Amino acid sequence: MGKAAPEDFIQFVDSSSSSSSDEGSDGQAASDSRPGRKRSRSGSDSEEGWAKKEKDKDKEAAAGGQRCYNGAPVPPWLKGTRRLGHGKWPDVSEILNEEMARFIAYISPTPEEHQMRAWVIERMQRVLENMRLPKVRAEARCFGSFETQLYLPTSDIDMTVMLYEAGTGRVSASYTSKEAIRRFLYTLARELKQTGFSTSCEVIANARVPIIKTREAISGIAVDISINADSGMTSAAVQRSFVERVYPTSLRALVLTIKQFLYQRSMNEVYTGGMGSYAITLLAVSLLQMHPRIRSGGLDIEKNMGVLLIEFFELYGKRFNYDNTCVSVLDKGRYLDKRAKGFFSPTQPYLLAIEDPNDPTNDVTKGTYGITRIKQTFAGAYDLLNNSIFAYHQTRKFGKPINDTLRAIAGAPSGDAPSSGGQKRARGRDGRAHKRAPADSLVFNDDPWAPVSFLSSIIDIDHRIIAMRARLVRTFHSGAMQKALGVQYQPQLVNALPAALRPRDGDDPLGKSSSSNSGGGGAQDNAKADFDFGRMASEAKGEVVVFVSDTESGAASECGPNWDGDNHHYDDDDG
Repeated sequence: MGKAAPEDFIQFVDSSSSSSSDEGSDGQAASDSRPGRKRSRSGSDSEEGWAKKEKDKDKEAAAGGQRCYNGAPVPPWLKGTRRLGHGKWPDVSEILNEEMARFIAYISPTPEEHQMRAWVIERMQRVLENMRLPKVRAEARCFGSFETQLYLPTSDIDMTVMLYEAGTGRVSASYTSKEAIRRFLYTLARELKQTGFSTSCEVIANARVPIIKTREAISGIAVDISINADSGMTSAAVQRSFVERVYPTSLRALVLTIKQFLYQRSMNEVYTGGMGSYAITLLAVSLLQMHPRIRSGGLDIEKNMGVLLIEFFELYGKRFNYDNTCVSVLDKGRYLDKRAKGFFSPTQPYLLAIEDPNDPTNDVTKGTYGITRIKQTFAGAYDLLNNSIFAYHQTRKFGKPINDTLRAIAGAPSGDAPSSGGQKRARGRDGRAHKRAPADSLVFNDDPWAPVSFLSSIIDIDHRIIAMRARLVRTFHSGAMQKALGVQYQPQLVNALPAALRPRDGDDPLGKSSSSNSGGGGAQDNAKADFDFGRMASEAKGEVVVFVSDTESGAASECGPNWDGDNHHYDDDDG
């Protein structure tokens, strides 16, 4: 169990990049040879030619070339699964809701990733203690998405250095002016490089809030450092309250999905006109507060996360009145007049306005000057999600989409039928122009358990996420960070498979659960179902799924390469 954990995860994250390849080297999409699926033959119908085609399909299956119902590659969050939902033909909202749950389980920080970020903050604290400031006590405080655990694998760490008077505990009066803060930032930047925390630092001294942008050397995690900026901690407290107490599960799913959607379009940074995590959270909270069916108690939020995601894109992409309306989450949610609130800009009336619940005079999105582009992108996401759902519905009913637009969206060309004349030309992956495949050459599975993905129409996992996660897990298990901090990381075995990660793939197409005859072992059987958890789960002696947690920090992690399962410790002294 020991050495398999990190290696398996590295293979898992690296293999997910192959899912972005729609076609094999011969330009043909895979078609499954199992009974009940449509197959398309090309070339000669001889036994030799058919045997070669079957062999090629076996190679693709062995390489992880799993395909959805429409021939598209299965996204990484659905790898190893069959179609979601219950019954032979489940409701599309049920499929989308379960897909969102799978996506959140996939994109959420792993125990290694969270522990590595905690160690980065600890390294920063060591640097501050090494500076030995006279009569000042310096503390590295984290806020933003790390504090709320609403961060993506590529997100940076927002950190502020609080400088307190050693005697009174108040913020030091010597570091209240902008000039004093700028001087301290340059001093801190030199110390970060001298101590090896990072190799390069960029001091943005003329910003509204002066910061240092750097990257921790061992983990490669980006860090933004400000001075005495405690307002971020109050906004993090608001987010945590909504995510953990008011709307558990559902709000986190909405926020992380929307953050990933904006991230892959470079619309997630406020300083470039994008929308930050705090604003996304407040918009999602407002949607849930103002939704008439939720207010009346007629909608189960956790069973309709996919529907609410579509309604989020519809509301803020097509329906919301940006010119006159200000969003407020106070008093169980309300809409305010922008002019009466004082958030209206005559030169930019289209800007989004969100009242800060911590400071009603502050407009959270006053720096999101790219809201017009974001609005258009939200509208496009609404159309794409709806089209992918309609395409699946028509395929389920008629065997393939009967609408030309939906057919182009849903279908993957089989490569078997020749292109007819007059077809429009499209650019392929090689940059050359190719004729679009005619409708008759599109291959759709009639297997009721063929995987179905709607989120992949708007969301993808790019190489940056895959590379970052692979680097963090390698660094964690190498012990480099533990060695730099001089700590021994000695976890203990615990049984900790989250219920949300237990798949229900044991159900057959007719809705009969295969675990119904297991004599009360359904939960354990589900935990061992044919589902690729990556490194988030593993079987111990074929009995239970186990995690490990550090007794000091409480952070969970899987067994490292030097884990001794009998003595519950690592073999070496490097952690």
